[in-house]
Amino acid sequence: MAQRVLLAIACAAGVAMGVARADPMPPEDPAAGAKSTAQWRQHLAAEERERQLQFDGQRLKQHRAVVKLLTAARARFDRAKSKAAVLSAQKRLPPVVEEIQRRIKQIDRWGNNSRLLVDYDTYVKALSAHYPAARIDMLEGHPAALDTIRGQLDEVTKRINSWLAEAAHPTDD
Repeated sequence: MAQRVLLAIACAAGVAMGVARADPMPPEDPAAGAKSTAQWRQHLAAEERERQLQFDGQRLKQHRAVVKLLTAARARFDRAKSKAAVLSAQKRLPPVVEEIQRRIKQIDRWGNNSRLLVDYDTYVKALSAHYPAARIDMLEGHPAALDTIRGQLDEVTKRINSWLAEAAHPTDD
């Protein structure tokens, strides 16, 4: 009996002293761990998406003003019927770009809340760099470059409008 008491005391002391014992739980299943991690990342992505929808939904009027400036600048290039007219539109673009950037800064001061910032940047870069030259090439009989850029900007515009429509009518979960 004394041996049992001593054994019980030794076991209790071992637990208290942090003596390592065999873990009764088997090691985690790597496949289950990977699945759990993927589910958690998916959850976080959905939460971030909802946060951005709410952020942009609260600023719809400001976003629509930016979209209007972008599409108006593009339309000026599209209405140009000569190389001189394209160059004139290009010359008038920098103040418009400054206004767009000022408005974007008002929408998202830190540049990490709105999902549309990347699309706006893509649009501004295309109008500032490639669109005028492609428009001139098109006027000279080479429409391929302008067709490509127009297709890309049409996709960006579609993505922006889709996001703003969703932000205007968020779903309550």
